[in-house]
Amino acid sequence: MADKRRVAKTSGRLIAGIVGVGIAGASVFAVGTFELPRVTAAVPSAVVTPTAADQARVCAGPLVQLAGDGSSNASSFGAAELTVGSESEPTQTPLVAPNNLAGDAFGSPIVVSEPSATDATTAPLLAAAQSQSAALGDLSGFAASACAEPSAESWLVGGSTDVGRTSVLALTNPTRSDAIVDIAIFGEGGAVDAPGSQGIIVKAGEQKLLSLAAFAPNLITPVVHVTSRGGQVAAVIQHSVVRGLTPHGVEYVAPTAPAANEQFLSGIVIAPNAPVVSDEDYDDNNPALRMIAPGTEPADVTVSFTSEQGGESPQPLEFALEAGIATEISLRDLPVGSYTVEVSSTQPVVAGARTSVAVGESSDLAWFQASTALPEAVMVAVPAGETPVLHLANPERRALTVELEPSAGETITAKIPAGTSVALPVAGGASYQISGAEGAIAQLSVQSATGISAFAVQPANPSATPVTVYPR
Repeated sequence: MADKRRVAKTSGRLIAGIVGVGIAGASVFAVGTFELPRVTAAVPSAVVTPTAADQARVCAGPLVQLAGDGSSNASSFGAAELTVGSESEPTQTPLVAPNNLAGDAFGSPIVVSEPSATDATTAPLLAAAQSQSAALGDLSGFAASACAEPSAESWLVGGSTDVGRTSVLALTNPTRSDAIVDIAIFGEGGAVDAPGSQGIIVKAGEQKLLSLAAFAPNLITPVVHVTSRGGQVAAVIQHSVVRGLTPHGVEYVAPTAPAANEQFLSGIVIAPNAPVVSDEDYDDNNPALRMIAPGTEPADVTVSFTSEQGGESPQPLEFALEAGIATEISLRDLPVGSYTVEVSSTQPVVAGARTSVAVGESSDLAWFQASTALPEAVMVAVPAGETPVLHLANPERRALTVELEPSAGETITAKIPAGTSVALPVAGGASYQISGAEGAIAQLSVQSATGISAFAVQPANPSATPVTVYPR
């Protein structure tokens, strides 16, 4: 009986298995023959657009004289003239400069701020710029600068601490938090060991003035990298030159575009009244392009030129840059005119350019910075000066039609074909709301009876972009 039961159970399992296989086969047949209904469910989500950030621009304040090359104290001696452009009425708040021995007798650093409208998704357009002439026994010339957004990182390509050259680094903290600032300095010999250049405290709402020579004396071609933690700072170098007993210019060195494989510097002016350049090994009256590849790899660089006057442009130049070495390339052979300079490199580089003009028996200098592409709309403040020019380069593959709507006067319209550059005369002491400029590169140059100055039109720091949120 036991054997029969075992056989019966086994037979039952076999039958059940056969039936199961049959059912499965039928199921497969059914699935292959008939389309089953599909059940889908959309994942819930929401797009959140952040409100626009308030805008702030930091103006460095008046020109200063150092008490000595290694001194941390300086004195202002005259007032800078300020130009502001905005869509409403921005606030101007003076800041404190504790080591300016003149205090606020001639003005002070200023933060120009404009809050965003409630629930606005685009930031207000805001710009400010300052200019000042100097005519002292050891400091003369004309200097202008855009008021800059504070940042956690800046590259300053310019200045010198060689004999007769003075570079004052101004660090301005407009935020509510103290900033801890680190300064890295590079020169013609590479990175500089600069004791005291790390962990510099710039208190909230204050400006700190520092002599670059106190960290790195006798540098011909310095490049300065400023980084900050905590509060953000606006960094700028005041560079002045004395040859013998005669002052030969003063200029601001503003932040240039971040390190990249491609850099554009528009509006580099080779003036008809450029000073005579000597045949010495190094003459900083010589127009030059200063560059550095800040990484660990050498860079092969091609420098191309586009003339704003049209016609045939100068031939490109090719150079090899050693990693970490600040290098100058002479632009002495450029004909009189203004140019857009394009730097193409196999490694990221930062760049700036210097030119000079004769002023009587003396001279003055200008520093030009690389800049990044403009957005569709931007505000530009033009500092007071006799012959300001807005230089616009179009590296895009399409033509641009740019409109400049002034704070007073008639709108200026300019068509810029792809791959060309233009120079547009503008009014000193005015502001312009620019539209149609997306992708363009811009620089302002200003000449006056006391010299020349220039600064790049840098786009505002990018705002927060819309974010898609998936609730749980």
